[in-house]
Amino acid sequence: MSFRYDFFFSYRHKPLDAEITQKTFNLVESYRLPKALRERGCEDVRRAFRDMEELPVSRILTDTIDQALRSTRCLIVVCSTDTPSSEWIDREVATFIELGRAEHIYPLLISGDPEQSFPPSLKLVPDIEGRIMDIRTPGNTVKTMMTKAETEILRAVADVAGCPEEELLREHTLRRNRRFAARTAAGLAAFAAVAAISLGLMNLAQGYRDTARMREQASMRILNELTYSLPDHLTNVPGAYSRIAGILERNTEELNDILRLSSDRDKAESEAAANYEKLANASAVLGRYEEALAAQETAIGNYNELLLRGAKGSGEKLASAYNNLGNIYHASGRYDEAAEAYAQAIARQKGLEEDRLRLAEFYLNDGANATDRGDGKAAASSFDACIALLDGVTETRGLETAARVRQNYGVLLYRQGRYHDAEEHLREAGAICEQLLASVDSLQNRAQAVQTMSALAAVLTDEGNFEEADAVYALAIEHAEVMAQDGENTAYQRNLAELCNNRAISLNMHGDYDAADRYYSRAAEISVTLAEQTGSAHDRAMAALSLINLGDNAFKMPDYTRSRTCFEDGLRAYESALDGLGEYDRAQYLAWLAYYRLIHERDPLRAFDAACEAYELQPDNVLVNLILAYTCLYCGYEEDAETLFSAVAALGEGQVEMIRRDLEAQQAAGMDSDSLPVIYALLNK
Repeated sequence: MSFRYDFFFSYRHKPLDAEITQKTFNLVESYRLPKALRERGCEDVRRAFRDMEELPVSRILTDTIDQALRSTRCLIVVCSTDTPSSEWIDREVATFIELGRAEHIYPLLISGDPEQSFPPSLKLVPDIEGRIMDIRTPGNTVKTMMTKAETEILRAVADVAGCPEEELLREHTLRRNRRFAARTAAGLAAFAAVAAISLGLMNLAQGYRDTARMREQASMRILNELTYSLPDHLTNVPGAYSRIAGILERNTEELNDILRLSSDRDKAESEAAANYEKLANASAVLGRYEEALAAQETAIGNYNELLLRGAKGSGEKLASAYNNLGNIYHASGRYDEAAEAYAQAIARQKGLEEDRLRLAEFYLNDGANATDRGDGKAAASSFDACIALLDGVTETRGLETAARVRQNYGVLLYRQGRYHDAEEHLREAGAICEQLLASVDSLQNRAQAVQTMSALAAVLTDEGNFEEADAVYALAIEHAEVMAQDGENTAYQRNLAELCNNRAISLNMHGDYDAADRYYSRAAEISVTLAEQTGSAHDRAMAALSLINLGDNAFKMPDYTRSRTCFEDGLRAYESALDGLGEYDRAQYLAWLAYYRLIHERDPLRAFDAACEAYELQPDNVLVNLILAYTCLYCGYEEDAETLFSAVAALGEGQVEMIRRDLEAQQAAGMDSDSLPVIYALLNK
């Protein structure tokens, strides 16, 4: 049988488990067999797969995980005392056993003992004790554990390579000894060379200074390559961000030495700041926002020192650094702090020689942040400024910014119920994305295309153009599934979760509640895991919304017990994140709280109060207006209900269909109002 992956790593997303998994994953993917074994036809490890944290919403494996398991040669289960509590890991082991590959399961024991640390299914595997890779050490010191892992992991590598374990261990040891001998010889040779140089040091003083300058220049070239070229090349490689972060973290260890020795301190300090910015970006992609912010603040400190010394180009770099700081704050859901950083970036850039593209990017990011903060007026102002700066721009970087600003503007208008205007912006963004993909089919361009398709499909759904929306969703999800195989990239996971959620909304409008349930469940699985990974308020709100949508769909199925549970879980999760959210999300929370009080607590007056609070925050929000209409209907405020329903229904056939489905579900649950015939007549006009 042909396998896509040689190893599948199953593990908990606890700090020690995750760190050991990452390092072991890198170890096996980079391991190369000794030459003697390769010449005999044994194969190197080609590719490994890491699963995500267990997903508490469902015990059913996702399609991506299930397919990966079925196409994997060996399963490595990272076992600690936290492992047995994971039903997700136990299911992965059970699936691998069901596939008939129990003899290819290898436990990597990092803490506890087999009785304490094995999931139940693993304990059922015959002779599993003989395949334990034991790297436990006193104090759980990662460095010491990984030293043991370099040898222990060979028993699993031997399985993949198709060679006896003892032969691999012997050849591995021989190769390591040869390398040690070579390093020793090199060290002796270096010592002899230093001694020889020392004898003639006085006569070669000028030569030494020349050599020192050459070494400094070489060090700077190497650092430049690692700081710029390599990370940029790797960003389009799935699963590469943890390695990028590792490279950049190691760079920082060398920076102080280079800064101390360098004769061109400004250049060295600028290189150091650039390295910290790259590290910040890689950490942000991995969802490690506090590490990202710390690295970015260090970069800003370096650029500030350079600016005070009058270093050339430091003003532009400082402006960009503040923009990058804003991006990290925005990604972590800290919208107010992001707004302050973007304001700094824009103000500093305006004070410099004009760079239209750079300033346009800053305005775009500020507008996207204002959208999520719930300040539609500020968002529109920034988007308009960005579009004006891009007028007539044809170069690739400008087109990328143009695609992003049109897509973000479309999202803003969609949230305000201005579907026609939103569709116009999104179709223009889509056309630019097609143009970019035709010239450079990068992951970044494809991700932008997916985001645009997702927003366009949502608009088409609410307009009632279901057929085209279905086609757009199908294509977008196809692309997003491929990108989401890069489990490290939180942006790609987020894109797929949002797509699944929006696709479920469309199916819900069609009345296909079973299919909607499947997509809502998938969205919830991904977003709950993402929220646990990043801890950001934005991701926690997305997870909460997925659970609430599951509850709304279950109400229509009808499964009232499940609906109530999902609503309550989602509302609790939403409430816990409110301190880090903007007005848009606060209004969403209050609107759904009102709907819960209406359909489950049957308390229309309290529901009306919450809906009014939401309306005060976001009077243009479609969901807020719709739920306020329902509360008015059941409170007996007939005229207000008719006005609100008329306004929402006028937005498009999709909204009309949504209202019909909601009212039918409410009636089926025993809710009634004397005004219902009037509302139905209004919808049928």
